[in-house]
Amino acid sequence: MHISKKTKVLSCLIIWRLISVFVVQTAHVPDEYWQSLEVAHRLAFGYGYLTWEWVMKIRSYTYPVLLSIMYRTLALTSLDYVIILTVLPRIFQAVISAYGEYKFYKWTKNKWTLYSLCINWYWYYCATRTLINTVETAFTMIALSIFPWRDSNIKSVRYLWIVGFLCMIRPTAAIIWLPLCLYHLCTSLQNKLMLIRQYSIICAICCFSSILLDSYYYGMLIISPWEFFRVNVLYKIGDLYGTQHLLWYIICGLPVLLGCYYIIFLLCIYQIMKHSSIFHRQAVMLIVIGWTLGVYSLLPHKEFRFLLPLLPMCLYICTSCTFSLNVKFIKTAKKSFVGLLILTNVLPGLYFSLIHQRGSLDLMNLLHKEIINTDNNNILFLTPCHATPLYSYLHMNVSTKILTCEPNFTNNTNYMDEADIFFANPMQWLDKTYNSNKNITIPNYVISFDHIVPKIGRFLKQYQLSSQIFYAHFPQLNYGKYIYVYKRK
Repeated sequence: MHISKKTKVLSCLIIWRLISVFVVQTAHVPDEYWQSLEVAHRLAFGYGYLTWEWVMKIRSYTYPVLLSIMYRTLALTSLDYVIILTVLPRIFQAVISAYGEYKFYKWTKNKWTLYSLCINWYWYYCATRTLINTVETAFTMIALSIFPWRDSNIKSVRYLWIVGFLCMIRPTAAIIWLPLCLYHLCTSLQNKLMLIRQYSIICAICCFSSILLDSYYYGMLIISPWEFFRVNVLYKIGDLYGTQHLLWYIICGLPVLLGCYYIIFLLCIYQIMKHSSIFHRQAVMLIVIGWTLGVYSLLPHKEFRFLLPLLPMCLYICTSCTFSLNVKFIKTAKKSFVGLLILTNVLPGLYFSLIHQRGSLDLMNLLHKEIINTDNNNILFLTPCHATPLYSYLHMNVSTKILTCEPNFTNNTNYMDEADIFFANPMQWLDKTYNSNKNITIPNYVISFDHIVPKIGRFLKQYQLSSQIFYAHFPQLNYGKYIYVYKRK
């Protein structure tokens, strides 16, 4: 039986991503659980914990609803084992990412661009995670493949359905797509009024569908993209989770994302500016990248993952521009560059996928095995808020207490969230919460990072160390190298 080249490429990409589901054994950021799996688990099984974002109604239910359908199906077939509940959503995301890469390859028709994307350590690290940024990146690649460039034969506005979907689940996607939509409106040979009408109809349908879905699950009329903008931008709530320098994306974010390609990208900028008529698409993408980085840089809260949707365009630019270089130099440097590219992606990829911050998941696997055959469990997490997943990995309706980090909605001058109060004086918080409150249940398990243990020794006298789990060699503030699990005597 003859198998077409396109089928082979898609199959290889799916296999590549499915393998990475099992290679990537670490946690990245809380959102991959708390904005997806935890919400889906609550929808499907009726219990779980929702963070303040869902209380404030700034998130879209679209992605969690898709995951909850899988969860409900597993429950109906009595296959809702923890291992399946945690792996299946990542397999689902792996297939989406692989299809996005396939469409990107069909569009670029460049094997080296595809190789560069597949081997990129940060995309490999994130491609199978249940992060909304991963979803956005995959669908951005699909949309780019059907975008009506001026020099292409595509005239359809089908890409707008994807853009509308992305803007509803991730409002910041509008930043990337605004210049592209304006470019399409300005360069299209179609009747402008007809084109604007198509835009309006698609946008209206996407907005109405999103409002209908979110209003149903929130139980009231809600426009989540507006709430997202109002809370995160107007009230600057995002600043609570850390701020970075204005040029952080330029001097840190983009170099980490592109690796060796960062230097090539800078050279390509010069090449494109010099020959913009030859590199038409690249010039448009460069404007989009520059615009997006400019807007993102004005926002104090910055993260590497926010740049992920720009990665396909950056790699397209890096691998499609040609330079007037000596042929002998190119032949001599090619092998060295390929070796350096592999080395600088494989090493960090393996380290971050297998070692860095793996303790969060190892802990939850251990806790599940500990409590599955016992009753009346009560777990206290003395860690930074959302440092680990919760019910999506426990899959048991046990009593848990985590340190919260709600923003300062009341505008108090000296406001401190619960996690900050605890880390400022751990023993004082424990005395007030447990030792001075006779009506509260003393937890059966206490979870803490190693550096906190000496500060709460008096409270831990009634516990014995059950497990010590490696977390990270280079922990963030208030985290530690090891997670300690204490069990009540």
